[in-house]
Amino acid sequence: MTKPITPRVHGLIDYGFLLGNVAAPMMLGMSKTARILFASFGVIQGGLNAFTVQPYAVRKMVPFALHGLIEKGSSPVYALAPLLTGVAKEPKARAYWIAMGIALVAVYNLTDWEAANPAK
Repeated sequence: MTKPITPRVHGLIDYGFLLGNVAAPMMLGMSKTARILFASFGVIQGGLNAFTVQPYAVRKMVPFALHGLIEKGSSPVYALAPLLTGVAKEPKARAYWIAMGIALVAVYNLTDWEAANPAK
């Protein structure tokens, strides 16, 4: 069974994640620590996306399947960083973190990581 999120769509979602993590914490009035933490997540994700073999890459260097492995491997960092920094104690930041975490898990699980020719 083919999963519904193609490399093309995944690339757009990742850039959206970058924009959302930079803009939303500021718009929601989160603390400076929360804004920096979520912006860091977004920039790292967007940076990886920019160099992944997918149609919207700046430079196609990272195989799409490896991109998926990196995302999966970084999930403990996403899960623990708000707890370790105290950001999870802020109600708005905690809600945002949980919502984005659910979205990340859903996107990961619905992405076709074995898609042939992701650069097309």
